Amino acid sequence: MRYKRPARGRRVVNKKKVAIFGAVVAAAVVAIVFCAYMFSDVKLTAEDEQELFSTGTFVEGVSVEGIQLGGLTYAEGEAKVKPVAESLQNDNKIEFTVQGEQYSYPLADVGVSVEYEDQLKAAMLYGREGKRWDLMFGEPEAKDFPLDYQFDETKLDSRIDTDSASWGEEAVDASYAVDKASDEDDMTTGGTIVKQDPKDGWTVNVDEIKATVKSQIEAKSFEPFDAQVEILKGSTEAPTGELVLMGSATTTISSSSSTGRKYNIWKMSDILNGAVFKPGEVFSINDTAGDRTVENGWALAPGIENGTYTDQAGGGICQVSSTMYNAALKAEMTIKARVPHTIMAKYVPAGMDATISTGGPDFKVENPYDSDMVMIIKCNIPDSKITVEIWGPVDRDYYLKFESVLEGEEALPDVQYKTNSSLDKYAVERTKVGQSGEQYTIYAQKYDKETDEPVGEKYKVTTSTYSAIAPVVELGSGIPVPAAGTSIEDVKAQAAELKAAEEAANNPPQPSEDPNAQPSPSAEPTPAPEESTDPVTDPETAPEGE
Repeated sequence: MRYKRPARGRRVVNKKKVAIFGAVVAAAVVAIVFCAYMFSDVKLTAEDEQELFSTGTFVEGVSVEGIQLGGLTYAEGEAKVKPVAESLQNDNKIEFTVQGEQYSYPLADVGVSVEYEDQLKAAMLYGREGKRWDLMFGEPEAKDFPLDYQFDETKLDSRIDTDSASWGEEAVDASYAVDKASDEDDMTTGGTIVKQDPKDGWTVNVDEIKATVKSQIEAKSFEPFDAQVEILKGSTEAPTGELVLMGSATTTISSSSSTGRKYNIWKMSDILNGAVFKPGEVFSINDTAGDRTVENGWALAPGIENGTYTDQAGGGICQVSSTMYNAALKAEMTIKARVPHTIMAKYVPAGMDATISTGGPDFKVENPYDSDMVMIIKCNIPDSKITVEIWGPVDRDYYLKFESVLEGEEALPDVQYKTNSSLDKYAVERTKVGQSGEQYTIYAQKYDKETDEPVGEKYKVTTSTYSAIAPVVELGSGIPVPAAGTSIEDVKAQAAELKAAEEAANNPPQPSEDPNAQPSPSAEPTPAPEESTDPVTDPETAPEGE
């Protein structure tokens, strides 16, 4: 019998082995699926959570802020935890002392709160979520969910920053000051120079206070503490030398000034009286005096605005700034800001005025010396005098005189006529005085104190320009606007003629009843109306304002 080999490429399959292998693979797959299932995370749905919070109980060993909740429902747990949270919120305060003054902040006032709901929910979910194997075969370990403070750091810092605005005091070095004497009823102010003793100051480390408070909140431990205070020592070194009078100027208050203008002059004098100029310091009248408003106690009085006089709060105070300007020039202070008026003031030499205005022109000076300068303003309204004295450290062997030189002129512009229908039909009213233009250069000359002889050459100090301003006249509707260059007198004459003609037309002469009677002489022509009084004060005597 011949041996027959199996056909090439064919194998004999052992069905028993295949079955065993399949069973092993299936078991492995089942095991993998089982393990994946048992070690997967369990996460409750929103519906499951809601049911748990409504009907479930806390697992044993769970607590919130040390309060054991095992076996309690959510509502029962909340009843125990909520009072503790409220106690943490209401029974604690932030307390500290600054220089003997105590500050106490209720936690709610500085944005600190205790929120218990999230911790209570987390405690209820504990033992219900996690690995499935642990949930089925493990025992949950005891766990506490502490209550923590939540706080708005911005609100806390804002409260401390607000209170800290009153903390601290600058040290005062030994220096000069003015012992002021002021009487508002009599409208007088003045004073004498005195040496001022040094005075210690203090400051507070505000950042350290904030850090301490935040640490207490995080630690949930509130203990009163004293703020860290640093003492600032005032220098006991006496001022160098004695102060001498370096510059003085006096102006006269017009007898025609209103009560409001006089009060404003006194008020500004009293505010500036006693000013101390530190070396290198720039002093501003506007910054020192603040806004001039009726609410701030300033009276309404005539002042210059856009080339004419209007009632304004603080009207008249430019006489104080102008007097100070002249004194500062004599003391050889550095003039940092100065603007002349649009209408030249008459209480100081031509070209030597200085206007100021709220939100506008300012007068500023700088102390160029190495020691303090002190200003005394003597204002005596009953005597109609203002004197500004500037005392400084340099006893010079010369004094200064100033000369105003007219360098240029510009003719008075033609009158500008405007119709104002609110006026009487033939009224003529001047609403802006107008002025010719002038330019002055101010020169200074030093003179020897002993010989009164000139020292060196005179030198230029400044130039003041007063632009030409056209007078403005308003006319009633019955007067045609005249041609350019027409004088006010001609316009008034024309107004009188027009008014007379209108009156004649409205009142014709009546015929005589006797045909033989001689005609009566014609009535006298209607006299021209008297020249109206200008509502704008003449600039020669007008009070000055801002």
